[in-house]
Amino acid sequence: MNRTFLGASVVAAFIASLCCVLPIVFAVGGFAVVGAAAFFASLRPYLLLLTFALLAAGFYFAYRKPTEACEPGSTCARPTVGRSGRIGLWLATAAVIAFAAFPYYSSGVSTLLISKETTVAAQTAGSAQRVRFAVHGMDCPACAKSVEGKLMSLKGVHKAVVSYEQGRAEVEYDPASLSVAQLQQAIADAGYHAQKIGAEPES
Repeated sequence: MNRTFLGASVVAAFIASLCCVLPIVFAVGGFAVVGAAAFFASLRPYLLLLTFALLAAGFYFAYRKPTEACEPGSTCARPTVGRSGRIGLWLATAAVIAFAAFPYYSSGVSTLLISKETTVAAQTAGSAQRVRFAVHGMDCPACAKSVEGKLMSLKGVHKAVVSYEQGRAEVEYDPASLSVAQLQQAIADAGYHAQKIGAEPES
């Protein structure tokens, strides 16, 4: 029974972190998130609550004391969870914490996995333009990195800086090669909605 609680808690914590895992996985694979990250982000508080409830149950069964006196050597006198089980409990707890905290260090992981050129050599002076977008739907720094990677994959983009905290993207691009609409579509292909800052609000 204790193993069931441990396994379920680790799985729940992993699912809770999918809001930031999926943007990295999909960006590396070249796929769009298509709202999946936002879906798991909406479930994250409930999954984390379930995760820690299961862990609490695991600790209860591992460390509970018998309520009735038992004779030495009897079945009830033996611990329900042995030393190896308790070690497994603490290892599972470490895994849960790692998964639950993933959104807070996902930026570093995504930087390592998502290759991104920051500049293009030999730019022609005056050929680049800049545009800023409000990007909606990003749930963690990994989402911003996936948008940056998608933008930098476009021929004609010189530089892309995306901020999860501000919900903004700033792109330096060659207007002879790309249009603002194409940049917006690239962000949409990454799974997010972009609106040019300064444009009329969309109905």
